[in-house]
Amino acid sequence: MLLFLYTRQGCCICDKLKNDLNNLNINNSYPNLEIFEIDIDRFDLYKDDFKKYDHLVPVLALQLKDSKEIFELPRVSPRLKTFQLNSWLKKNINYFLEKARK
Repeated sequence: MLLFLYTRQGCCICDKLKNDLNNLNINNSYPNLEIFEIDIDRFDLYKDDFKKYDHLVPVLALQLKDSKEIFELPRVSPRLKTFQLNSWLKKNINYFLEKARK
């Protein structure tokens, strides 16, 4: 699974979420989960994402194994503490895993 983190440089909310994700021990729950950061300001690589996420960053999206479809997760509150973020992430990942099984 891939967890995409759409960010932009200089965004303090993006930096906080990135740091919180790095501090989580999410690999214990999802050992195959890789976090992939995408800087939407890299026009050379992500010009379509810039248009889509310009005023929405940070955005988390999940791509399940053996799937090309990418699911955007609900907006993350910047006020979540690390343990709350962990629970929030597990709940949302499990939702899409269940949805994919059906």
